Amino acid sequence: MLAMNVLLFNSPTVLPDFDFIARLPNLGIVSIAGNLDCDVHVADLHAARNWRRFVVRSMKKYSPDVVGISAMSFQIGDALEVATLAKERGAMVVMGGYHPTMLPDHVMSHEQVDMLVRGEGEATFSELIQKLESGEGVKDIAGISYRSDGRVIHNPDRPILDLCDIELPDRGARLIKRKFYVYTKNTDVVETSRGCTYKCKFCSISKMYGRTFRKYSIERVIADIQSARDYGAKGIAFSDDNITLDTERLVDLCGAIVEAGLDDMHFYTQASSNGIARSPKISEAMAEAGFKSVFIGIENVIERDLDFFSKNAKPSDSEQAVRYLRDNDIIVSGGIVLGAPDDTREDLWTNFKLAKEMGVDVPIFYVSTPYPSTVLREELLEEGLVENVDDYNKYDGLTANVRTHSLTAREIQYETWKMYERYFDFNWARSTLIRKHYPGWILKSALKLYPKYFVRRILKSLHIKGEEAFFEDDVRRRVYSKGGL
Repeated sequence: MLAMNVLLFNSPTVLPDFDFIARLPNLGIVSIAGNLDCDVHVADLHAARNWRRFVVRSMKKYSPDVVGISAMSFQIGDALEVATLAKERGAMVVMGGYHPTMLPDHVMSHEQVDMLVRGEGEATFSELIQKLESGEGVKDIAGISYRSDGRVIHNPDRPILDLCDIELPDRGARLIKRKFYVYTKNTDVVETSRGCTYKCKFCSISKMYGRTFRKYSIERVIADIQSARDYGAKGIAFSDDNITLDTERLVDLCGAIVEAGLDDMHFYTQASSNGIARSPKISEAMAEAGFKSVFIGIENVIERDLDFFSKNAKPSDSEQAVRYLRDNDIIVSGGIVLGAPDDTREDLWTNFKLAKEMGVDVPIFYVSTPYPSTVLREELLEEGLVENVDDYNKYDGLTANVRTHSLTAREIQYETWKMYERYFDFNWARSTLIRKHYPGWILKSALKLYPKYFVRRILKSLHIKGEEAFFEDDVRRRVYSKGGL
C-alpha cells in the first residue's frame, strides 16, 4: 500500500476591508486534516507574505502526492493559480469548498484540477486518500467529481455527516501558525453546529447541507476551544451558520465556557437578529462567557426588501438585538444588504441612517450578490439585473455586480463607498464599544486612516483631485470600506 503525503491549502485571496479587522484561519482544512490517517500539512495562504513563493517552497519541501485547495467564489481565480503551481510540480490536485460544490462543471473545466470534493470534506477526502493508497478507483466514492475518458463524472452526493463521527481539527498540521486575529487578539476558529433552516434567497448554505441544523455536543465544543487555546489562541471566532437557531443551547454553551474557566478568552460569532432579540438573557449570558463582538444579520431596515430577500426578521428585531448586545458591552457588527430590485438612492441611505441611529459599531454595507445556486441569482437573472454574470472573482459581497430598476451597478458601488467614511467619523470614534475593548486598535486605525481622509479633503478643496477620482482608485484596489472624503 502506498502511503500518501497530503498538502492542504486555503485560497490566498482576501479582501482588505475584512483583513482590516480580522484575519481568520480556515477551519475546513484543519478539520479535514484531523480526519485523515496520513502525513498531512495545511497552510492558510492568505497569511503568507508571498503566497506563490510559499506554495513553491512547500511543494519542494513536502513533495505531496495530493494537494487539496479550498475556495469560495471570489477566491477561485487565485485558487486555480495555486492548482497550476501544484500540478506543474507533479501533484494530484483536488479542489473543494463552496464554489467547487456550487459550480463543479466550471471548476472541472480547468485542466489543472483533477478532482473535486463536493459538500462536506471530512469523510469524502478521507475515503479518497484511502482509495488512492490502496490503488482502488474512485468511481464508488460519493461526493467526488473526476474525469474519465475525457468526460467529467459527478458521483452521487454524499449524505450529510453525523457530527459525532468527525474528529477534532488537527491544528498541529498548520505550517502558518500565527498572523490570525480579531482586532488585537490572536484568534482561532471553532464551530458548534452546521447548517441553517432559514430560506434566505441570497444564501447557498442549503446547497452544502440541505436545510438542516446539526449540533456538536457541548463537551466536544469545549474540547475544541481548549485545543485552540493550547495552540496559542486568545480569541475564538465561532463559524456557525446560525448559532442562535437554538438559543437555549447557546446559553448552555456560555455556561459551560464559564465552568471550564475559558471565559478569560475573547469570543466572536455571527448571529441572527431575531435570535438575539428573543431575550436579554442571551446577551447577558454571552457577555458573562467573554463574548466581545457579534455580527448580526440586519440585512435591511426596509420591510419590502426583507420580504424580497425572504428574511425571517423584522426591522424591530435588529433594533432590539443591537440594544441588548450594546447594553452588555458587546460590539455589534451589522450586515446590511443593499441593491434589491426596487432600491433607490434614498432607500440605500435610509439603511445608513438607521444603522447610525441603532448604534451599530461596524456596519458592513454588502451589495446584493447573485451567488451561484441561489434563488436570488435565478430571480435577478430573470429580471435582467445582473451586470456581471460569470466573473466570479468579483462575487465578494462588496463589489456591485447587479443593478436595480433605478440604479446602475456603478451608482450602487459609489453610494456604498461614500457611506463608510460618512459612518466612521469622530463621533463614531468616541462612542464605539471597540474603543472600550480594543483601544490600541482604535488608535492604530485612526493614525492610519484619518490622515488619508484629511489629505483627500485638502486635494478636493484645492480642486487637484475629485471625489470620483478617489472612488475609481479605491475600486481598482478593491478597497471599498475605507475610502471616501
